[in-house]
Amino acid sequence: MSTHNGTTEPAERIEPASPERLIYFSDAVVAIAITLLALELPVPGAEAHGDSGVQHFMREHLSEYFAFLVSFAVIAMQWMLHQRLFRYVTGLSGGAIRWNLLWLLLIVITPFTTKLLTSEADAFRIQFIVYAAGQALTSLSFRLAFADLRRSGMLRPDAPREVIAETLAWVDAMIVTFAVSIPVALVTHWASLCWALLPLTQKILRRVT
Repeated sequence: MSTHNGTTEPAERIEPASPERLIYFSDAVVAIAITLLALELPVPGAEAHGDSGVQHFMREHLSEYFAFLVSFAVIAMQWMLHQRLFRYVTGLSGGAIRWNLLWLLLIVITPFTTKLLTSEADAFRIQFIVYAAGQALTSLSFRLAFADLRRSGMLRPDAPREVIAETLAWVDAMIVTFAVSIPVALVTHWASLCWALLPLTQKILRRVT
């Protein structure tokens, strides 16, 4: 900026955006997603007569209840990983904001993909792939958001490397576990068992990185 005497003043430095608003917004969206997930749970109606009728109804819908628990655990884990890493963030980059919004979008549609997974449609492969791909992409978008923050120098200098490495190994394990289950679903309806290998996958990735 030029002054009246011909000298040039440096342009005003723009401070990076505070991460608190994004963190609070993310917390709220995750809470809404979990609430929507619970609202999709089947509840016995007038057709279920007596204790035996309710028990029969609940047995018929065990797959929906199990899918709810899986999706709840996945969303809860996403939130825990998010807060574990974002506590060390000092600012926000435009790329990180966009990737974080995509992460939130994919979390919000988890109730839909969960309902699709357990619907009575006779299309197991499509139902499973949509769900698993959604979860893999959720973790990938979060990974890219944090990578952009790190690349932009938005991490605290005292951020513990071990904690970050351990947390990112969990994020990578979720990407790998859900992605690997997709081709498995092409040959068997038991592909969801791959998800039980998440802790083992995390340990392997932690050792090789």
